[in-house]
Amino acid sequence: MKQVAHRVRTRWQKLSRVTQIVVLSLVVLLVAVRLALPFIVKNYVNRQLARMPDYKGAISEVDIHLWRGAYTIRNLRLDKTSGAVPVPFISTPAVDLSVQWKELFHGSVVGEVTVERPQINFVAGPTEEQSQKGMKKGWDKILENLFPFKINKFQVDDGDIRFRDFSKKPNVDIFAHHVYGAATNLSNTRTVVDQLPAGLHAHGKTIGDGEFDVHLRMNPMTEQPTFKLAAAVTNMNLVALNDFLRAYGKFDVERGNFSVYSEVTAAEGHYEGYIKPLFEHLDVFEWEKERGKNILEKFWEAIVAGVAQVFKNHSKDRLATVIPIKGNFEKTDVDIWATIGGVLKNAFIRALLPKFDNPLSVDQVKQKAEKDKASGKDKKPDQSDPADRMPHLPPIEKKTKPPTREPNGESTSISGSNDALRAQATKAPTQSDR
Repeated sequence: MKQVAHRVRTRWQKLSRVTQIVVLSLVVLLVAVRLALPFIVKNYVNRQLARMPDYKGAISEVDIHLWRGAYTIRNLRLDKTSGAVPVPFISTPAVDLSVQWKELFHGSVVGEVTVERPQINFVAGPTEEQSQKGMKKGWDKILENLFPFKINKFQVDDGDIRFRDFSKKPNVDIFAHHVYGAATNLSNTRTVVDQLPAGLHAHGKTIGDGEFDVHLRMNPMTEQPTFKLAAAVTNMNLVALNDFLRAYGKFDVERGNFSVYSEVTAAEGHYEGYIKPLFEHLDVFEWEKERGKNILEKFWEAIVAGVAQVFKNHSKDRLATVIPIKGNFEKTDVDIWATIGGVLKNAFIRALLPKFDNPLSVDQVKQKAEKDKASGKDKKPDQSDPADRMPHLPPIEKKTKPPTREPNGESTSISGSNDALRAQATKAPTQSDR
């Protein structure tokens, strides 16, 4: 050890005075830059977050990890600036942005983002200012400003997503928690020869001890949203949703479980799919419970309960149907993430609170009939289940979860296997189910 120190000292003394000063200056400069770098990055991130329309963002500190080409944002919070919304749009203790090293072996320099324990709050209010629907500018654009490379992987660990309405009494608060998900190959770094090169898989728990599972294949490089989506919410206790049902449906339930399955495909500005809601052991109206309500509330809940009884499969205590959905995207620059989020939200709401959509006049029906007759569509109407006409996703491996027990004693695992999810989703209800 002494020999090494003596050798270094000898070589240092052989350097000229000017060289020694330059070396010492560079060392001091590098140390100073390293010490100042967290503050520089923190100020840069806060400036970028301050530029967002309708929202303001801030972070508390930044940790730099030069050895792995990464930095970590601490305590990120985004609040809406226009209007009085009492909760932040998003808050998270840590966001890690780093180079995705394994993609370097495939000749691409891209990044990955991991968000730890985020909470996202969507808020419905009587006015636009009191509502919180998300940012007009997509997350991908914001992340591009915070990281020098394209984002190829986005991961969420133990997330919490909530829908709130503070204008209702009692307040509405429904949520999905313990959300884990990962979106991969967002930049198509490996040049996958596929119409849908990127993928996403997410799963978690819901209010009422239910589970949800989402499988998605997509092409984030196309101008129009292009994707195949398969999603399911299973075994949700409806009693936990009573605040929501009373606020928006004007009724509540005594007991019951709710599940919903959906598949949607989108391409070239058009989307098509189906929603299959399933209610089990449903009891809406209970006279002892209804004594404190006014007569109109009792009358409406009696109607809802009566309709449920008429269409229920009494041998299985089950009510099910299939709702086809299709349409076109009105804009040509639709954000794919906003589109997928809207599809999932609308599928859940429409399945839980069915209503009359797009009322038609007699003239409109006549015009449609004449158009169908001219095109020959009225000759052979398609009577098949829309679920059977939908393209399905390939099986995706994931960890299996404990099977759920059906009323007939058979065991199925909805959220464990994509094949099982598809089998439940695409099974058309029988006449007795309807």
